[in-house]
Amino acid sequence: MFKKLLAVSLLSFVLVGCGDDAPKLDLSTKEAYTTSVQKAGEKLSDADKIAFARAMVKVTATAATNQANAGDENKIFDEIKSKLNGKTAKEIISEFDK
Repeated sequence: MFKKLLAVSLLSFVLVGCGDDAPKLDLSTKEAYTTSVQKAGEKLSDADKIAFARAMVKVTATAATNQANAGDENKIFDEIKSKLNGKTAKEIISEFDK
């Protein structure tokens, strides 16, 4: 499961472009998550895209390796959701790319 979430996160960064506003991540469903990560990444500079990718990988890896989640896909997604839902890419970078 971790590999799937990581792959989705990393794939999202391959598909990003350029833009001006700051969309927020929507983790209401896994599909909405993928779409919103792509949209959030579109609005970033190249340096921020790298920082955003690092932050997303860190959050995903932390959730996937949390023993309380015991490899349960739904628990992992819920933990990621609790940390990222409703935040902009810049907020995620500020909070998790340390």
